[in-house]
Amino acid sequence: MADRVDFYFRQRVTEAELDLAFALLEKADRDLAADLNIYGIISGAVPAPHAPVPDLTVDLTAPARAYGNLGQRMFFGTGQTVDCAVDLVGIPTDVATFGNERWLGIFLRFRRQFSDSRTDGNSQQVFFRRDESFELVVRQAPEGPTGLAPKHALQADELLVCDVRRRPGQTQILSTDIDLTRRQAFIFAQGTSVAVQTGTWTILSPLGNTVQSALDEVDAELHDHFTGSARRHPASALDYTPHGFIDSKDVQSALDELVDGLSDTKEGSPGASLVGADAAPGTPNALPPGTVDLQLSQLLGFLNTHVGASSGAHHASAIAATAHSYIGAANVQSQLQEIVSDLATTTSGSSGASRIGADAVTGSPNPLAAGTVRDQLAALLGFLNSHLNQASGAHPASAISVTDTGNNLNAANVEAALAEVSDAFEADHFRGNETNSGQHRTIRQPNFGGSRALLWDALGVGGPGTRLRVYSDSDFVWFTLNAAWNGSAWARDTTSVSSGGFRFSRDEIEFLHENGLAATFTSWTRTWRLPMSGSTNSAFELTGSVQEVGRLGLEFSNSDTAAHSNMAGGSSVTFRNRFPATPSSITLSPWATSGGFAGNPTLFLPDRDGFAFYSFQDVQALGTAYWFGTYTALV
Repeated sequence: MADRVDFYFRQRVTEAELDLAFALLEKADRDLAADLNIYGIISGAVPAPHAPVPDLTVDLTAPARAYGNLGQRMFFGTGQTVDCAVDLVGIPTDVATFGNERWLGIFLRFRRQFSDSRTDGNSQQVFFRRDESFELVVRQAPEGPTGLAPKHALQADELLVCDVRRRPGQTQILSTDIDLTRRQAFIFAQGTSVAVQTGTWTILSPLGNTVQSALDEVDAELHDHFTGSARRHPASALDYTPHGFIDSKDVQSALDELVDGLSDTKEGSPGASLVGADAAPGTPNALPPGTVDLQLSQLLGFLNTHVGASSGAHHASAIAATAHSYIGAANVQSQLQEIVSDLATTTSGSSGASRIGADAVTGSPNPLAAGTVRDQLAALLGFLNSHLNQASGAHPASAISVTDTGNNLNAANVEAALAEVSDAFEADHFRGNETNSGQHRTIRQPNFGGSRALLWDALGVGGPGTRLRVYSDSDFVWFTLNAAWNGSAWARDTTSVSSGGFRFSRDEIEFLHENGLAATFTSWTRTWRLPMSGSTNSAFELTGSVQEVGRLGLEFSNSDTAAHSNMAGGSSVTFRNRFPATPSSITLSPWATSGGFAGNPTLFLPDRDGFAFYSFQDVQALGTAYWFGTYTALV
């Protein structure tokens, strides 16, 4: 119900009295919504980056309906675009410090739309229609370090649509910059405002007799139940369908029955008789399918039959053996001992070597005939003594022949081969009788194998920052400063200075830099790669953080005697190197502009190789307009 006024007979009603009657009705309507705590954005007003090309504005969907904290209704039927470049008083929202960010708040507030202008009795212009309307405002919070910047406080008579993040040099607001976490969406009634009756409840004991307290208690009970910390079902309360040899009808009884059955040792019905076993093939004995109890009994029978009267482990003396050749014992143990003794004997005419046969060994000038090992040892001794007795025992090097082994030696004797080796050594070194004796001419290295081999390690003048290493793997040759490969990562000689290097192959060359100052690292902070064999090979391709500053400009000339508006002009910029990805921001800064030039050129079609820009200008008759400046591109 509303407060009322009682107009009376022949009352001369004033403007204020008529306005009061309608104001009381409007107040009752709003008080009802406010008393029920009905407020927030009901539908629509969903923010998205501006389409088709994102810029520093945000689009809001329509139709949108909302109620303010005072019960005031707000509605707009068509989409709205909110400019986030400035706030509600016209102050720019740019972030001045690199590494900082700023949060903006887009708020919806109630306003009236005045229309139907009329002239009153005092000849004053008044608006007869004052319809309910809305207003979108942008409020900015102070900038701060990335991740720590504050958000603008909520307003008592406004509704927060969303928060928007601004960054240094930002030219576009993207989806990742729009935060709906604090959006004041429609709430019909708080759970704390709705009562419940708990008198007959047996499980739940909420802290208060409200829906919110009851739901909190339900959540706590469910959490304890699902996590098993409390309210666990006893196994006896869980139904179980009897199956197999289990006759119980609940889980607790079924588990007890299962454990008792498996651990039973009663003759005729042990636990092993309840466990099945498949067939086990074998020779001479096999096990058919059945139970573990049955197969254990069969195994025991096989074992007892085999062992018989023995203890179960056969002794070699219990295994019979037939006498053979010079071995006369009647069992394995005795024959093995006899063989060992015979092989170890040194008795002349019956030594162990005379028991071991050897086949013929061909050779020139001396072969070995088939016989025993002793016979061949005696023949070898005779050959050696005969050879040594021909001279003093030391052959001249020229008398020792050399056979070509495929290692590029052409000499026929040791003396010539040594001379040939000396000549080969001299090819890669200075000889002792020459200047710079002992120093390398050429370093020749074999295949080291592995995944990456160290070819050269030079300390230079001793500074850790200039310690040079050269590595080789299957694809590249690496030159590094202050970086050593440990098998899985690059290890820095000293963490107080950065590391650098380059690598090259048949198809590409890449310069490397790492300035993180960590003890080890697996990837380089920045790289400049020239793909010499690639289809695109005119510039270095960068990785890591990139900032490039370059120049660009536009100039318009009107040769007509009449002024022209919206003259179009544009061009494009190619980066000095190929960026790793499309720049996250491109900022234009003017150096010199003509007096009539409006704004900065507009950017479009950015990618890793460059971007395009254009502008529309009004140019006076026979006049010119120009803009020259710089761009700063960041990745």
